[in-house]
Amino acid sequence: MGNFDGKDLYSFDNSSNKIENGETSFDLNSFSSRANQELQTENPQQKEKDKKQNRKQRTIKILLTVFLVGLITFSLVVGAFMFYAFTMVDPTMDEDLNNLELNFTTTIYVDDGKGDYKEYRRIHGEFNRIWVDYDKEAAEKEEPDYEGIPHNLAMAFVAIEDKGFFDHNGVDWKRTIGAFINEFVPISSSRFGGSTITQQLVKNLTDDRSQKASRKVREIMRARFLEDNFSKPTILECYLNTIPMGNGTYGVEVAANYYFGKTVKDLTIAECASLASITKAPSYYSPDKNPENNKTRRNTVLYEMMDQGYISKEEYEEAKNTELEVTADQEVLNQNEVNSYFVDALIEQVSTDLCEKYGYDKAHADQMFYNGGYNIYATVDTKMQEAAEKVFADEAYKIESKKGDLLKAGITVLDYEGRVKAIVGDLGTKDKNRGYNNATSAVRQPGSTMKPIAAYAPAIENDLIHFSSIINDTKTNYNGWTPVNWYGSYLGNVTTQYALERSINAVPVYLVNKMGPKNSYDFLTQKLGITTLNAEDVNLSPLGMGGTNGGLTTLQSAAAFAVFGNGGLYYEPTFYSKVTNQDGKVILERTPTPKMAISADTATVMNHLLRTVVYGDQGTGRGAAGYIPNMKIYAKTGTSNDQNDLWFVGGSPYYVASCWSGFETMQPIPSSYSSISLKLWGNVMSKAHEGLKAKEFKDSSYAIERFYCTETGNLATDSCPNKAIGWYRKSNVPEHCTAHPGNPLGNPADMPAEETPQADTSSAQ
Repeated sequence: MGNFDGKDLYSFDNSSNKIENGETSFDLNSFSSRANQELQTENPQQKEKDKKQNRKQRTIKILLTVFLVGLITFSLVVGAFMFYAFTMVDPTMDEDLNNLELNFTTTIYVDDGKGDYKEYRRIHGEFNRIWVDYDKEAAEKEEPDYEGIPHNLAMAFVAIEDKGFFDHNGVDWKRTIGAFINEFVPISSSRFGGSTITQQLVKNLTDDRSQKASRKVREIMRARFLEDNFSKPTILECYLNTIPMGNGTYGVEVAANYYFGKTVKDLTIAECASLASITKAPSYYSPDKNPENNKTRRNTVLYEMMDQGYISKEEYEEAKNTELEVTADQEVLNQNEVNSYFVDALIEQVSTDLCEKYGYDKAHADQMFYNGGYNIYATVDTKMQEAAEKVFADEAYKIESKKGDLLKAGITVLDYEGRVKAIVGDLGTKDKNRGYNNATSAVRQPGSTMKPIAAYAPAIENDLIHFSSIINDTKTNYNGWTPVNWYGSYLGNVTTQYALERSINAVPVYLVNKMGPKNSYDFLTQKLGITTLNAEDVNLSPLGMGGTNGGLTTLQSAAAFAVFGNGGLYYEPTFYSKVTNQDGKVILERTPTPKMAISADTATVMNHLLRTVVYGDQGTGRGAAGYIPNMKIYAKTGTSNDQNDLWFVGGSPYYVASCWSGFETMQPIPSSYSSISLKLWGNVMSKAHEGLKAKEFKDSSYAIERFYCTETGNLATDSCPNKAIGWYRKSNVPEHCTAHPGNPLGNPADMPAEETPQADTSSAQ
């Protein structure tokens, strides 16, 4: 080892960062700087790598910050939402799902002729909807007598609209949050909703369709309220009965009627899936307007039903390959754009009865008819109604006045218990709903049709006259007024029968005067239901000749004349027998309730008197006989002053009808059309009697048939030169004729045909 010389030692200066050995020195700062430069020059890849790492770290920090800010914001929003929802929003609903008061379609039913009722017409307001029950247990078991919503239909909606329906509490939070996020962050390629079936029901019931977030909050809270208070099957039933289904239909029943011409209980699996496909966009997925769109979505529904276990794979394949037969016909819904005159009158009567029984105002009662979902059992004979409308639409009756106004007319046909079987309110084709109805609203002077009901019937009832009483047709002054006969003269002594057959004016005026106008008026208003007369009609001319200030309608006239064909019973005219609500509870009822207007024997006498108007040689209604040739008719014609109003009222053993014609403003009907009302009456009644068996009126056992002497009016003897057959109340039978002494004649029915004298009405004056 060599010697160590201290001169070789280095010294380090901390202050200058140098190393010295006496002769030389080394600068560390300079060395370090050069070293770094050399390193950077030698490793550029390392430098770039470091930069990327730094940027990544900064990005992570930014994203983390944004996430934390978003999380805090989301938490604040959710917290605010929950606070608002549970403290500021009223979640309750007034609707009782077990007894929903919604707008439903009213259905009119008619007797099919066999005692069973069939659907005739549907009437609705904005919502065409018919309720169908849903019994989940019965539907799943497919019980044979179950006629409600079928299991496959209910599950088709659940499968496509809300697969978690039976598990959630009204809100699908996962879908709701997902739908909310998707509005801001596109987590799905298409928009989707988060509404459950319960939420959709809330929207259908409340019609709350605001686009504000507060609406969604209300919807969610109300959905939870429904779930807390009603069962799942009840919620599903209400949903299926309220959803819009396109083409103006609401609920699955009307939709099934419209699209497939059947009720829901008869739907196939494919048809169930088709209906469930509509709700997403009723127009776009409608099976009638866009069948391919419906088919695509229908197959999706079927797959979901299979995937969720509601149908088997075999059922899926069969339904998928089924071609639907789409009806899509408004006629199937039994609704007309323009209703018949009968339906118009029915609406009016039901509405009026609702007002009277429940205290509704008229506007509310009308609304109840259209939206109450009532079942109305109507009295109309549909074939007769259609036939009557066809008769009145005939262009042959298009008659103009000198001023160019068209002739108006109306007819009412009743059975003998007051049930309206047909009614037409004007000539021509009906072109609007609830327009003016001449049959029910035209209050017109009845002319001579007033005579039987205001004069002859009450006079016979009170034994003032009988069938063959002799009454003087003579010029008589009544306090300055004298009735004039239409034929311009007076005939002297005539029988009651001839006075009525010839439609003499002086005789019924005499009878009204003898009874007292007030008694005659009271008989009409209290016994025969006439409500359209007024105080000025308590007088001789209105009651004896029909020149009233008020007047009658064909509806009132037919009901009044019915007493002559049914044994004297008055029935208030009705267009329905009962009205029930959707639960089957009767809310209105019109059971035929007779009121004795005249005795049965008086009715029999009047019936036979009025037959001579049709069959007598001088009868003003002779032309009616040919319309119903196999049955007897009783009738009376009527003509008001200047021939402004023409009437024909008469009955067969089946029906009674009253027909009026005239211009809206008082104008004479051209004389060439003087029998227009008789022709209208005859053409309608002949159609009404097609296929009916011949039938006889039932005579009262308290009335008897006898020959009478046409000269004296007393019961005839074999010596009387002119005889006719008369009918008499047993309480008021005339004596035998003493002007022609001979042997009294008996009852024509008791005499052999070869010995029975022929009745001679031609000389009965």
